[in-house]
Amino acid sequence: MNTTEHCTAEDCQREGVSSIDGSALCRSHFIDVCYSRLERYEEQRKAQKLCVADADSMRHFINECSRQADEIEQQSKDLDNLERAKLVDIILSASELGRHLRRSPRKAVSIPVHLCCERLGGAWEEDSKTVLLSRYGASVQVSHPAKPGECIQIERFDTGQKAQARVAWQRPGDRDTVRIGVEFVDCDNFWGLDWAAIEETR
Repeated sequence: MNTTEHCTAEDCQREGVSSIDGSALCRSHFIDVCYSRLERYEEQRKAQKLCVADADSMRHFINECSRQADEIEQQSKDLDNLERAKLVDIILSASELGRHLRRSPRKAVSIPVHLCCERLGGAWEEDSKTVLLSRYGASVQVSHPAKPGECIQIERFDTGQKAQARVAWQRPGDRDTVRIGVEFVDCDNFWGLDWAAIEETR
């Protein structure tokens, strides 16, 4: 975001380093707003008071706050230990909440795939296998770190099908790998499974 904008929080004159719902926020107010929203969403989830629109809005917020918290944590040179710990906690809390917002059942299936990320200044590609599948995406073990919000192309080795996806979350994997969750942006039922039947067996 444009860091010449000032934080929109009341009586704050600091420069904005991030934005939520289009409002510029300084680092301190970004952390406060993220904690407040994550706590409210968690209460709604536990109370099972989420409609489809609420869940979609929550997913969007989770992706945005995770991406921006990661950028601030990686790029800010003047973070103190408490701020850094809070940003990491926000990323982990958002990831945990996001895993509860499943729009379809999961199925453990290993499908060989080729992943390609054309990130500016850090493009990579590698062969891997899926760990879990859903109607809207998958989790995959990879050796390259991928940040929430980044775009990745997935190609199935068995069918040759390709789809565009974006990274929803990342967490440590086995050995020197990370596990990422990806959501498709341009297709439905890429895996060709009968999700209605899978839903009935849950």
